[in-house]
Amino acid sequence: MVMSLRSVILLALSLVSAPILLSAQSRPSPTVTSDGILGSRRPIPGAVYESPGFTRAVQKGTRTRNGAPGTQSWVQHARYAINATLDPNTNTVTGSEHVVYLNNSPDTLSYIMVHLRQNVFRPGSERRDGQTPVTDGMKITRVAVNGTTLDAQSAQAPQRRRPRRTGEATAYVVDGTVMRVPLAVPLMPRDSASLDLAWSYIPALTPSDGREGREDHLYFMGYWYPQIAVYDDVEGWVADQYVLAVEFYMDPADYDVNVTVPRGWVVGATGTLQNANAILSAGARAKLAEARRSGSVVTVSKPDDGDAAFATKSPSITWRFTAPNVRDFAWGTSDRYVWDATRALVSDSGQKADTVDIYSFYRIHPPASAWAIGGARYTRDAIEQLSKYLWKYPWPSMTSMEGILTGGGMEYPRMTVMQPWADTLSLAGDLMHETGHMWFPMMVGSNEARFPWMDEGLTQYDEAQGLRALYGEPRKGGRPADTEQGQRLLYTRVAAAGQDQPLMTRGDLFPSETYNILYYDKTAQVLAALRGMLGEPIFHRAFREYGKQWINRHPYPEDFFNAMNTGAGQDLSWFWNTWFYNAWPLDQAIASVAPDGNTIAITIEDRGMAPMPVKLAVTRTDGTVQRVDIPVDVWLEGARSYVAHVASTPAIVRIEIDPDGLFPDINRANQVWVKH
Repeated sequence: MVMSLRSVILLALSLVSAPILLSAQSRPSPTVTSDGILGSRRPIPGAVYESPGFTRAVQKGTRTRNGAPGTQSWVQHARYAINATLDPNTNTVTGSEHVVYLNNSPDTLSYIMVHLRQNVFRPGSERRDGQTPVTDGMKITRVAVNGTTLDAQSAQAPQRRRPRRTGEATAYVVDGTVMRVPLAVPLMPRDSASLDLAWSYIPALTPSDGREGREDHLYFMGYWYPQIAVYDDVEGWVADQYVLAVEFYMDPADYDVNVTVPRGWVVGATGTLQNANAILSAGARAKLAEARRSGSVVTVSKPDDGDAAFATKSPSITWRFTAPNVRDFAWGTSDRYVWDATRALVSDSGQKADTVDIYSFYRIHPPASAWAIGGARYTRDAIEQLSKYLWKYPWPSMTSMEGILTGGGMEYPRMTVMQPWADTLSLAGDLMHETGHMWFPMMVGSNEARFPWMDEGLTQYDEAQGLRALYGEPRKGGRPADTEQGQRLLYTRVAAAGQDQPLMTRGDLFPSETYNILYYDKTAQVLAALRGMLGEPIFHRAFREYGKQWINRHPYPEDFFNAMNTGAGQDLSWFWNTWFYNAWPLDQAIASVAPDGNTIAITIEDRGMAPMPVKLAVTRTDGTVQRVDIPVDVWLEGARSYVAHVASTPAIVRIEIDPDGLFPDINRANQVWVKH
């Protein structure tokens, strides 16, 4: 997701080799230097330690220490059949669902945890946003397990971190945004249980939390139905209270959803429309077919068409969507939407291309003027480009919607919703980012709430790669966060100001003022730095392999670190410790350049705390550029300075650290020496 706070922050910050002779390390005396360094002492990054739960998973064979899933790996699965009706007169969504929950784990379950995230808007809820509207939350009118109706144990319970145990199998307990449903008959491994639920709620008026809500004649339904929590092999039930500050963790599931809205309201959703022949006119269906055949952007319907797009005169229309093997289902609707369609072509190397239907929904008003130009086109570009860079987009459709948000965008499986952009460059960047989330975490199902960097940071990196391939880098007039140079500027300014934080900090505990820049831009810069160390081919191969082997699974940070270690062919514990478990700035400087016999001695000081290799470019009077690489081992052994000796002739006119801008150093000014 790209949040409104991010937009505020971005606006504020926009702006032939010769032989190499390396000497032994020379260490400064342990005094405070003019640069503020206290002696020669420096932090040395240690090993990366597994969590106890991860160690148990390795012992059970569900995970490995080479980054691949174990031979005994499993993921839970559910099948949802949902019927929902929107009444715009009362702003009420009323729904019922039948869920079959498949226990693929080796464990016997005595209860099921269910998220009721709309309860975050109830008075007194535990949320991290003082601007959030207040509603009555989600009203549960029926809960049944395997056909037996359960009673509510009590009224909505006071907020606690986790629901209390009831000791009963006849009553469910709602505690904040989580419901605990007991099972009279324990759910055995490889067996299933069914849940039937009925509920209603009123979507919050926007601006709410930047993910769902309603405004005049427009509704977007995110986290809108009771959803079974994740049960995984590391922690068991992961059913944290939803506090708005962070996003979601979800199992893959199958969805069959009926959405009933008034005639004249068009619906976009996660799934594939199954009853187009029954609800859309022949003319509308022909336009959809033309968009799929030609690849042109075709307007399927617009508000002043009246009933021309519909095949029925019924006052309400039910749209049926199916979406197999996705981790969530969202939908949006309005009677003010223009509906555009086109197609993307995606393929694996050497294989025949598959067609992906692209839909864009937007209103005709000045704040959304960029959507008419690029809504469908930029969505298509993102799907095609990221399929090339990562791996093939697997689903038959992708939808982008405008509305309800006051800044940025929010991703859901096979669709995204975002603010009404009037600037085409910003719209292109947001659509590349939100569409990028179809890979992380919609396919590679990490826990966004606890480890936001695992999806936001990886996607921020992917966004820059996709935009550079399409438009070049940098793009004049674009946002800093859309390019690697801009991401580096955003991060290093925060780090230089002493506001850095460890990326392994839980998302709901992270300072809100730096949440986006650090989880997004710092992570993207860390990946770019790792690419600079390993080289593009090795990095890209390891990065793609990590993602592909964790599709429809739940990787933890250890899995990412281990997978990249394996792909790199080396233990990178020092790197993970430095950049993910600590908030250490990188500051490498040229301290002096002086003759030393028939050589030139170049003294490099590591004035920060993050150890990284040093890449020097030595330019001579004859125009040749000598490259000198100082390994990271120098700093890992505790040194604060290192002297590199190079030939004195031809004469040296310029020396620069990291001339290619590979690493996020906080002070570029001390990295260049020029002969005067």
